[in-house]
Amino acid sequence: MIFGVSGEDLEVSREKHKVDELPEGLDIRTFTREDQGEWIDGWFTGTYGSVLKEADSSLFEICRQAKECTVLQGSINNDSTLDYMRNAIGIIQAFIDKGAVGILDPQVITLYSPEQWTEKFFDKEVNAQNHVMILTSQEDDGYWLHTRGMAEFGRPDVGINNVPEDKIHDYEQVIGQMIYYGGQGVFFEQETRLHTFDGKTFVVRPEFVNDFENEDYNNAYYNVTVIEE
Repeated sequence: MIFGVSGEDLEVSREKHKVDELPEGLDIRTFTREDQGEWIDGWFTGTYGSVLKEADSSLFEICRQAKECTVLQGSINNDSTLDYMRNAIGIIQAFIDKGAVGILDPQVITLYSPEQWTEKFFDKEVNAQNHVMILTSQEDDGYWLHTRGMAEFGRPDVGINNVPEDKIHDYEQVIGQMIYYGGQGVFFEQETRLHTFDGKTFVVRPEFVNDFENEDYNNAYYNVTVIEE
């Protein structure tokens, strides 16, 4: 979601914005406060809104008061390469050049200022690790590590339950490897050996759960068992 701009008269440049096509399956739609104010306000209320406000209250207010926003959404038909993501990032950059005041990635519940978006994503190599969050929640028998955001790459999210506190760092690196390869198009269908940046080796045993109604993910996901070597 891009706040403060409409999709009308958007100028997208192959040279300036690194966009060579509108990805097939991607839709661009503009919402206004006059016609869809209640829908827009819904993003800034409840628990979801509280998370956004706590992260950056100033940017939160700027985006909340915007009179219009434009949404990029859809189901990409060709995800065999990451060209679709590069093009989507470039299209958002074109909206920034048009005067956008903020960008919301609803999958990872994060608001970016135009400057933050440009610095973090534009004209950079596309890497799913930059777009996906790893969250940590305490459980009775340890910690639950899980991702949000893999839906942007058409791949399941990842969850590991009952992680001991002293294993959090290692298992975050394991998940990071699954994010990276998932972003490249890999679907984990069997036990897979992964090597972390710390030079350790782990085997992951993924159980695919095709449940898009799970509010923790809003996506299909893997329940992962980690086997240490």
